[in-house]
Amino acid sequence: MRKPRIVEVVFIETIVYLLLWLWNDFIATILCLSFAGIAISVLIISLAAERFDKSKISAWYFYFMAVSFVVPICVGTFFSVLKHGNLSWMKF
Repeated sequence: MRKPRIVEVVFIETIVYLLLWLWNDFIATILCLSFAGIAISVLIISLAAERFDKSKISAWYFYFMAVSFVVPICVGTFFSVLKHGNLSWMKF
């Protein structure tokens, strides 16, 4: 079984987050921030562990984690700018 290329991962994640933003911006905001925070935390810990003790983890894993951090932040920023910061859940 082959690993998906990074371009495929970016495309799939972007589509999922775009559909989530079109469906419900409150849930999309929470999930984008949560998943990005988890991804960057795991990436930093993995890089630190890799620096101290070399393992057989391929570079693909680190690229995947970086993409999993960048994509939700970019999609969230895009929709926030598109809506001029007026998200439906921020209104009283």
